This record gives sequence, structure tokens and C-alpha cells, in this order.
Amino acid sequence: MIFGSKGVSAKSESGSGTIVRHSSGFEQFCGAMDTGETQTVLDISGASQANIMFITGLGHRISSDDMLETMEDCFGKDFIEGQQSAAKAQRFLDQALAFPDQSFDGALVWDSLQYLATPVIEQTVERLLRVMRPGGYILAFFNANEKSGRLPVYNYRIQDRKTILQVPRADMTQRSQFFPNRTIEQLFQQAASLKFFLTRGSSREVLIRR
Repeated sequence: MIFGSKGVSAKSESGSGTIVRHSSGFEQFCGAMDTGETQTVLDISGASQANIMFITGLGHRISSDDMLETMEDCFGKDFIEGQQSAAKAQRFLDQALAFPDQSFDGALVWDSLQYLATPVIEQTVERLLRVMRPGGYILAFFNANEKSGRLPVYNYRIQDRKTILQVPRADMTQRSQFFPNRTIEQLFQQAASLKFFLTRGSSREVLIRR
């Protein structure tokens, strides 16, 4: 079942530049969803056939929302620069995560938060936690390279419980924020717990329990 989806239409995606990535964080996210009951999952990487089939195949519901598309619509070509405009920032906040409180048991945020700057990221995280049910799980990725400049922007597509495909998004690049672990902990200080996972690439995976 799909509800509340917008943005990219559900379809199969592949192409040059796709990165195949092992994800311990996603593996544990799936394990946390295995409660024996139907869960409701939010996927922020836009609607995709692969993600829909995987999540519904686990017996859960999925809602798809393309937060990167919302950023592009609201902030323009440079997300970080666009957030300096109070009007653009408010427009983004009015559109992002427009769901009732406690709508979801799980959220696949992927790396979308790293393109947000203060104070927009704090307000977005506050809203994200609000739409999660107590005890729900959030999976988020953050850039781990302090010296990185502009990074490719990806859509995230699920291959299996341990494997994610990073599909380049129309040759788009953006400046990425660097968040030390302590900063991530402060962002999610209202959450019950955080677990960090090391990866072979230049990113960190974080599993947050609401």
C-alpha cells in the first residue's frame, strides 16, 4: 500500500555511476521493523518500485516523499545558499514532512539532512521526530569527510536487507554539511537512543530510536 506519495513516479532505476553499498544500518532497521505487526514506513528518497516492493514484501505500508525535490523547488540550484533566505526556508518547512503527528513507525531519511543548515535542520529534525511514533526507528546517513566540497546527490534504492543502491540524481551535486557525531547526538537529543555504524565509504550511518 502506498499513501501520501509525491515526486518521482514509481519505476525501476539503474544506470552508470550507481554505487552498490552494504548497509549495516539498513539491516538493523529491517530487523527493528520485524515485530510481527504491520508497520508504516516513510521513505524520503521519492517513490521507487524497488523500495515499494521491498517494504510491502515485508508486510508493511510505505509512504514516499521526495525531500530533495522539495529542497530543489524551495532553495534553487544551491541548497545551502537558498536557506539563507527566510522566505525560502519557511516555504521548505511548510512543505517538508507535512504529515500528522505520530504517523510512522519507521523512516528512511537516507542522506537528505546533510544538505540542511542551521536553523532549518533543527526545525526539520524536530518535525521528523514529531511524525514518528514512540519507539519508531529512523535511518539517516551523514557525510564523514570534513574536507569534502560538492558531492553527488543520490536516490537510494533497496536491493535487499543488506544492500542499497545509490543512483546518481540527474548529475546533481550539492555542498554537503559535515556533522561530527556529537552534533548529530545534539540534533537528536529528544530521541531515546542513537547507534552509529562505520562504513567503508566517506559516510556514517545512524539508527535513531524515537
